[in-house]
Amino acid sequence: MDIQLYAYGPAPLALSEHISHAGLQCTALSNLLEARRGLPLLLVYADPLEAIQDNRDAPSLTLAGVPLDRLLDLQAAGIRCRLVNASCVSLPALVAWCMDPVMPIPNPVLPRFAAPDPFDALLTLGWLNEHPEHLEAYQALESHPLAAALDGRPPDLDCLARYQQAANLDALLAARQERAALEADLVELVQQLAPLQERQLEAMALHQQLDLLQARLRQADALQERCSELQLSLQAQQLDLEQLARRLALLEQLVSAGSDASQRLQGRLAQALA
Repeated sequence: MDIQLYAYGPAPLALSEHISHAGLQCTALSNLLEARRGLPLLLVYADPLEAIQDNRDAPSLTLAGVPLDRLLDLQAAGIRCRLVNASCVSLPALVAWCMDPVMPIPNPVLPRFAAPDPFDALLTLGWLNEHPEHLEAYQALESHPLAAALDGRPPDLDCLARYQQAANLDALLAARQERAALEADLVELVQQLAPLQERQLEAMALHQQLDLLQARLRQADALQERCSELQLSLQAQQLDLEQLARRLALLEQLVSAGSDASQRLQGRLAQALA
């Protein structure tokens, strides 16, 4: 079965993977105008803390810009849609709604929000204190009948208390001690890594020397092969010289024999004339 997904803010990759594992084909939309009739449409948002975690460099939320009356326009256009909180998903209820919107909500264990990091919770509290409109927008989404109610859970209207509980003094101190311990472990690992890096540099230098020696060995092999070729060529030339010497000696013998015969002939001619 194909479903459509439109995310307000960063795309919830984990939710898409869960939906795919449930046997549903998920198509992410970049614009609501791309929504097609006949296919379920999931309008996905996240709680403020997760939205800020996804935008650490420049914290921002788009929830304040989510027009809830757009849902009425979508429904009027014949598009079946619902709101999904990516921070607290009841996958069985979500899949059941995609298959049949009038199917009774299953009775699985209600989903829970993940325990936030104390410093992230403190950051979110400070950010929402300066931008209360985003908290109001989030609470409006949670209160909508197409949101938490379809998961069979109460709307997350008291998220500030959840963040305050996570950002209490004891939790912050424990998180600070944990991070200090991690930093100490990191320093120790760096110190242990230093000699290993030196050995790695020595190994790299030896490897370079080995490559140089192998290159020289290949050059020596090439020179040896060339020397062998020249030696064979010299041997062939020596054989040619030996054959030429034999031919020259034979020619000298023939010339000497011809000279002797000419002298004998001249002697006989002289006798005959006398």
